[in-house]
Amino acid sequence: MRLIFKYIAIFLPFSLFAQEVDQIEVVKVEVASIIWKNQKTSEKFPTVDSNVLAEEVLVIESLDKPNINLKTIEIDESRIVFDFEYFDDFVADASNEGDVEEKEIPTPSFYRRIDPKEHELNGTMRRISRVDDLELDNHKSWYQPLDSEENMPFILVSEENNQCVVKVFKSRFPRIHAKCAMGPDSLMETYKMTKSEYNVKSLIGSFQNEESDELSEESFELFSLDEQRRINLNELHYFDHPKIGLLVAVYSYPKDSSP
Repeated sequence: MRLIFKYIAIFLPFSLFAQEVDQIEVVKVEVASIIWKNQKTSEKFPTVDSNVLAEEVLVIESLDKPNINLKTIEIDESRIVFDFEYFDDFVADASNEGDVEEKEIPTPSFYRRIDPKEHELNGTMRRISRVDDLELDNHKSWYQPLDSEENMPFILVSEENNQCVVKVFKSRFPRIHAKCAMGPDSLMETYKMTKSEYNVKSLIGSFQNEESDELSEESFELFSLDEQRRINLNELHYFDHPKIGLLVAVYSYPKDSSP
């Protein structure tokens, strides 16, 4: 058993508590990578044998709903204690529910892949997918806090023919840092964090990729995109390159319903 999981078991509850204390802005991020096919350009691209997009990236995971079989749960009725004082408080709170004018907005689960049915850009994706020689790939969406650059991780968008990562953070204004590459495997030396590992990263420091393969001695033409820009929320942004590209939208949470 890896040492990291022992750290998770011990420190995760403290890490989650610390995150809940700070009230910071929440955003919904949606991103899709693009591959341009059969595009002619006079631009010259470097030839390299290796390239590293980021030292570590966070992998967005799907949230699996627990499958609970109530038939297998046995309840020991002799151990059930009914607290009448608590019951009185509960009734009093329930009777005052009508006096509450505003409901508290729940904080969504951070860094979990959002169901494709809830994507904001589904219509946009369908329209631009009709463009000749364009391939849309790896359409993902998630919620995250909007914190300083040093506190925000790069998120893994794609790790196939085109490797892409994106970081959304705030430095006075919201910003996006997008990085993509085609050519050598630019994620070979990158550590891919799970959400559990990210939650305890501040307690145990950086990770090391122990499973990286030996670098190839073969040289490749490298198509790379590395751009950072200031953004406004609730807008669609495109990061361009003759061979690859990235569509990124960052929405405020809760969603702004004003016209």
